[in-house]
This record gives sequence, structure tokens and C-alpha cells, in this order.
Amino acid sequence: MSTSDQETRTLAELKKDLEEKIAKAEKELAFLKASLKLVDEALTRISFRPASRLVEETQKAPVEMPKPSIEPPAPQEQPFPIKSKTGEDLGMFYIGKNTIRIVPRPDLGLNLKTPPFQSFFLERVIGEMRKKDEMAVDAGTKDPDSIIEYSIKSDGDIIKEITILNVDEDSRVRELRSSIRWTFERMLEKMPR
Repeated sequence: MSTSDQETRTLAELKKDLEEKIAKAEKELAFLKASLKLVDEALTRISFRPASRLVEETQKAPVEMPKPSIEPPAPQEQPFPIKSKTGEDLGMFYIGKNTIRIVPRPDLGLNLKTPPFQSFFLERVIGEMRKKDEMAVDAGTKDPDSIIEYSIKSDGDIIKEITILNVDEDSRVRELRSSIRWTFERMLEKMPR
């Protein structure tokens, strides 16, 4: 057997091993994404409370003073302040692995229903990103589990935290940062001070 035949056979075996490892890693990744989705759904189900129960809990619960500071970043998150053009602190923007968390400054009392939160930030900015992801899934260039999603934690209609999942491009991170700053500024203009 010549040296080139032996090299060819070795490279072919290496290629086969690599393909098997990639397939195994992709299978594990799909399983992890499916598991994460199930956990997210369970958390959504568990954290949802009917309004009647919420009213009862509010009446029974002792009054808590609002926390003066914004939530600390979770592990593996980079915090960035959200500042208005005039330098006013609007909250924090946390960048994690494919995840964004936006926490408005608590004393601002930003309402979900105040324009342009719904019409601009959720529908236009995130909605357009979602449409592009869905088109990429249809074209076969994106995994269906990696479509952008968001959830909002609120106290009544007051926004406490916005979590955006599957943010996998730096350009999207930049767009979300500038869009939320602009959105919060417009919301504050519409709110009585």
C-alpha cells in the first residue's frame, strides 16, 4: 500500500469520525433546545396567575418598599446602562449568550400600553426580526428553535423586565439597544411627570 493510499484512508476515517461527532453534537443541541423550550413553557404556566388570585395576594401581602437598585446581572451577562440623549438613566441592558434582558429603571413606571412600546418596539422591531427568522426557517437556513422570541415580566401594566431570546447577531443587539432607548424616551414624553 502506498503512502498516498494510506493518507487517503486516514483522512477518510477522520472525516467519518468528525461527521459522526458533528451529528451527535447537533442531536444533543436539538435536545437541549427542546428541553429549554419545555422549561420556558412550564415557567410561563407556573408564573401566570388569574387576576382574581392576584388581587387576593395583593391584599394579603405586606407592602414592600421598592428596591432602589436595578437587578444585578445574571452570570455570563454584560450590563450596559440605557441612557437618554440628555444622559438620564433609563435602565439596564444585559447581553447574555443569544439572550437580551432589558430592565427599566423601577421608578420610571413605564406602562406596557404607553406608545410606542407595543406598536414600535414589539411589533415593528422584534416583529420584523421574527418575520426574517421565519423566512429563513422556510428557506432552510435557520433552525426553527432559533426564531427570536420575547417575554415581558410586569407588575400590572408596569414593565419590570423584557427578555429576548435567540438574539444571534451583533447587528440585532445594536438595533435592540438603540430601539429600546428611543422607545423609553418616547414613552416618558407621553407620561405625566
